[in-house]
Amino acid sequence: MPLARRLSALALALLGLSFASCTTVGELEPRHRLRQPSARARVLVQSAAARVQPEPQPAEPAPKAAEAETQPASFQTGDVLAETATDTDAPAAGPDAPVDADLALAATAKETFVFATPSWRSKKIGYLRGGAIVKRSPEPVTNDGCSGGWYRVAPQGFVCVGKHATLDVNHPLVTAAARRADRQGPLPYAYGMSAFPTPALYTKVPTRDEQRRVEHDLGSHSRKPPDSAWDDVVYEAIPEMIRDGRQVMAWNGVRHSEGSLYTGRAIPKSGFAFLDFFEHEGRRFGLSVDLDVIPLDRMRRVQPSAFHGLSLDDKTSLPVVFVMTRGAHLYSGDPRTTGLTSVRPLAFREALPVTALRVKRNGVGYAQTTSGEWLKEENLVRVEPMRQRPGWATDGRSWVDVSILKQALVAYEGQKPVYVTLVSTGADGLGDPKETHSTPRGQFLIHTKHVTATMNGDELGDEFDLRDVPYVQYFQEGYAFHAAYWHDSFGRPRSHGCVNLSPLDARWLFHWTDPPVPQGWHGAMSLRQGTLVHVHP
Repeated sequence: MPLARRLSALALALLGLSFASCTTVGELEPRHRLRQPSARARVLVQSAAARVQPEPQPAEPAPKAAEAETQPASFQTGDVLAETATDTDAPAAGPDAPVDADLALAATAKETFVFATPSWRSKKIGYLRGGAIVKRSPEPVTNDGCSGGWYRVAPQGFVCVGKHATLDVNHPLVTAAARRADRQGPLPYAYGMSAFPTPALYTKVPTRDEQRRVEHDLGSHSRKPPDSAWDDVVYEAIPEMIRDGRQVMAWNGVRHSEGSLYTGRAIPKSGFAFLDFFEHEGRRFGLSVDLDVIPLDRMRRVQPSAFHGLSLDDKTSLPVVFVMTRGAHLYSGDPRTTGLTSVRPLAFREALPVTALRVKRNGVGYAQTTSGEWLKEENLVRVEPMRQRPGWATDGRSWVDVSILKQALVAYEGQKPVYVTLVSTGADGLGDPKETHSTPRGQFLIHTKHVTATMNGDELGDEFDLRDVPYVQYFQEGYAFHAAYWHDSFGRPRSHGCVNLSPLDARWLFHWTDPPVPQGWHGAMSLRQGTLVHVHP
């Protein structure tokens, strides 16, 4: 098989990942024939069409040099050009070009793929999530194989208008999915985890009698005080598509039958992202991204971890220590002469830059901070500068270093460290990834990124179903960097093999690495231009 064809086949396989370690559930097919959109959804869509702008990006990394086959994205603007855009109908690639409703294309499937060239046989370079609106060329570049026409979209690639995309930004499906993932938030959506007993996944807004038929403990359950954690979400009118007892239409395009009430119950370790919140007959519900109607009193509100790493620059650099105990203190004075006086308590996992000076007095080791203070070395994770320059640490190249033993990650630009944090790698440490929950070691390239992706596992006794896991970046088969909204154990091994980060750290890393996910897109991939990842003991 020619090399180009093998790469294309591999590209298709990578974007639809489904592996045992951090299993990604592929997105489903589109819905259609939704009811008239609500006024709120229409406002959201009109707002999106008027101002689809790339979100602010971190300023540190510089754009990378282009290679022969594929040009990488500009990290500053998010612009990517798979080929030279000579077509005068091509959309402007600049970061400040707004989307005119008359020059917009909207996704009508949960995955609307973007192709490198206007052909179904071309490689997929990313996808839009249903409801997304992007800028397009005024006219189709061709109608070959696509009755609605292939349009060039910003900032690169081509989309076929038809089953999965439309030129009508007020299309009912677009308005139904008008709430977009917030790529600037620690979590892109509001999230909840299943409580016990787990919630029913309703196919409509159930009446009180219908709830009693499904939830046999509803009487006693209703007497419990509601969870105040859900008080601060915005409750609005019931979404138009499920108002007046109408059934939900699933993403596969089929509306649930009138006799349908629920599709089952969530498993105990389940997480859900929500598009809308509303009240009905005195009970609060959420409409999930997967279009399930879920009672919120069966869910625990996710409060994302506040932990995050430390940005590094010319003034603040490695070595850095993380405090891995509670009750530690920062001291003034000098352990070698005057003794020490407590200055303040240190927060758990607090990061402090330190000098190379380390002393021991009375069997206790001390590290000196760059500000001249001291802390005890017990229960510290110390991240040192690299001792030897690896061959890939060339000027201008970004790469990520992950230490399994230290549970630490350092992002580099060439030889310069720019960010350091704690992570959670595979629970089985340095074991064999094929036999245990361990993270693979070696050098890899980030090849596929999703703003969110669903992950699940059916291992007996360890089943999980985690919807819309944020900031997912695959670097080797089913292994990825991603945020974890279901735990706060960063700094300790925990995962099934992926590298878990706090939501704040995962967001930072997602925006920093290549391939970038352009504004308005939900996923992107590149087999050759991804950021290098080095995982070692």
